[in-house]
Amino acid sequence: MQKLLSYFEKFDYIYFSLIILLGLASLVSLYQVQILQGEYFVMQQVVWYVVGLGGCFVVSFFLDLDIIKRLSLYIYLFFLLLLIGILVAPASISKEINEAYGWYSIGGFSFQPAESMKIGLILYLAQVISKGTDTSPTLKEEMLLVGKLTLITLIPVAVVMKFPDFGNAMVYLAIYGVMLIVSRVRMKTILLIFSIPITVVLALAITYFAAPDFFLDRILGMLPSYQASRFYGWLQPEKYAISGYQLNQSIMAIGAGNMSGYEQLPHVPYAYSDLIFAVIGGVFGFLGTSIVLLLYFTLIYKIIMISQRYHDSFGSLIGAGIAGFLTFQIFQNVGMSIGLMPVTGLGLPLISYGGSALVITLASLGLILNMRVNTMTFMFGSK
Repeated sequence: MQKLLSYFEKFDYIYFSLIILLGLASLVSLYQVQILQGEYFVMQQVVWYVVGLGGCFVVSFFLDLDIIKRLSLYIYLFFLLLLIGILVAPASISKEINEAYGWYSIGGFSFQPAESMKIGLILYLAQVISKGTDTSPTLKEEMLLVGKLTLITLIPVAVVMKFPDFGNAMVYLAIYGVMLIVSRVRMKTILLIFSIPITVVLALAITYFAAPDFFLDRILGMLPSYQASRFYGWLQPEKYAISGYQLNQSIMAIGAGNMSGYEQLPHVPYAYSDLIFAVIGGVFGFLGTSIVLLLYFTLIYKIIMISQRYHDSFGSLIGAGIAGFLTFQIFQNVGMSIGLMPVTGLGLPLISYGGSALVITLASLGLILNMRVNTMTFMFGSK
């Protein structure tokens, strides 16, 4: 009882209120999808929120981050095995959905291990980085650390690309990038490392604008047809009307919303998941999208502040990883809804319909709440 009283004394009610407000935004948005398109997901989302908030409480109240730190390698390996299992499981369990694998389906229950892998990756990267954080590493030590972090990240990236799941592969790389930036590796070393992929991206961009036909036919032509079609629909949605149908409908819906929203919207495929931001923009307009983005900004700010005050660098690194993957997914989802990014299967965190993604996201937010109620305060600060 004493532990429970202490828990609620240190509980961050503003942080929790932000989660609840985003949950309400999810239910309202899904209800609008139900009205506009007859797709019923509201009650299912309520169930997932109840399960996820229960998981959030369990993680924040019962887990000991010191024990989690010691077990981080095993947690990473367990989630990695679940991920690899998708490739070897029988078709009756690992089913193909939308020309991709990635779900275990047993009875009426489905689970996406790529979501849980995010937590496993963050925990193990944080544990590796936190070793000797207070030391000033030599260039050799920096490169060894970078090599280890890169290997830890590229293994799950390679697995999900086999599904294929380009969206979650990008999330893993975003987690890696953010946690590398906040590690003890010097910025000039990080810039040297990132100069290679940045150069490749710039070269591809220049090629596209200088010779679009060559880029579309020769470079994108090397990708599997399913992945290439997404890039065709993103880069030239008017020309590739079928591949670009989702994007065109999303932009039309958001444009129809104007400042305060519009009642009649065009049909948006996967409006309950991938493109729910288009529904928010269409029904509630610029004001609605601004409120949602403000809630996200405030939540991420709270995550950073809480984790940075934690007395162990392991917790601070976890906070950076969680803030990083949420920020990237928000940017990716909003970006693909307005044509800034290619359309992927990444939902809008805490708002898009989805059991695995929602429960795992709420569990990760429970880790932040755990830090909030367990931060040790010392005479000259919290660290």
